[in-house]
Amino acid sequence: METFHPKLILCPTDFSEPATLALHYGKLFADCFNGRMVVLYADSFSPPPYFTSGQIEDLAKEIGRFKGAARKHLTRYVREQIGGSSEVEMAVAENQTVPAILLTAEEKKVDMIVMGTHGRSGFNRLMLGSITEKVLHETDRPVLTIREKKNFKKLSKDSIQQVLCPINYTEVALQALEHAVAISKCFGAELLVLHVIESRSSDVNEEVEHGRLCAWISDDIRSRCSLKEIVRRGDAAEQIIDAASSGGCDMIVMGAQHKAFHDTTVLGTTTVRVTRHAPCPVLTVIRK
Repeated sequence: METFHPKLILCPTDFSEPATLALHYGKLFADCFNGRMVVLYADSFSPPPYFTSGQIEDLAKEIGRFKGAARKHLTRYVREQIGGSSEVEMAVAENQTVPAILLTAEEKKVDMIVMGTHGRSGFNRLMLGSITEKVLHETDRPVLTIREKKNFKKLSKDSIQQVLCPINYTEVALQALEHAVAISKCFGAELLVLHVIESRSSDVNEEVEHGRLCAWISDDIRSRCSLKEIVRRGDAAEQIIDAASSGGCDMIVMGAQHKAFHDTTVLGTTTVRVTRHAPCPVLTVIRK
């Protein structure tokens, strides 16, 4: 299986705090994997509905100036946050945000998307930021989602010391494990491989499942990083989130399968719940 090595990382931004934090994570990964970054700002520059045709024509003439100003602001913002570098490309798209992200990811063949998601409180916390959720449903690139952190400290290579990878013995789980191994190796982190027994039947023995998990992980994988196997019983999403919290994990890497639903695609319930409520960034490795 091909090893995860993100050489080109896309970081969409709206200049918000979550997007700024995501920008720092993008730089962290670019530095670790010796990769490059594309920082994208998208704006449709659309006129309001009450504009007359004459005003729309005047606005069209100004769009070039608006885009130029946006690029200058983007360049200044990136320089202030992560410093200037020839390894960072600035992109301003005249498009709505989600199509701009998907199109840029496809055209530039990026290896990874890193984006912030706005936190919600109360009932709305059940939802991810709409932009992030739409991208997760539409892309086939790995997506690292970053939720806003209070008292954010500058990131360094030591910021990722514990990586959690939940698995269920599927092909996409193996793909996610390969990503988790590459990340753990790059950052010198410990990898926790978790299997959750969702069956309530006493016939499913935790000790036996632990042996199965150990046997499932190849010697090649073990040789590339420090690894520990964990078996828990209960609801998958709840156990993953609790394991990440109690273990002080700095990142979760998990596989997700796009499933057809009428004329769109959906992600599995466990993936959605973990991404919404995880206490740390989540890299979703997507398989269509």
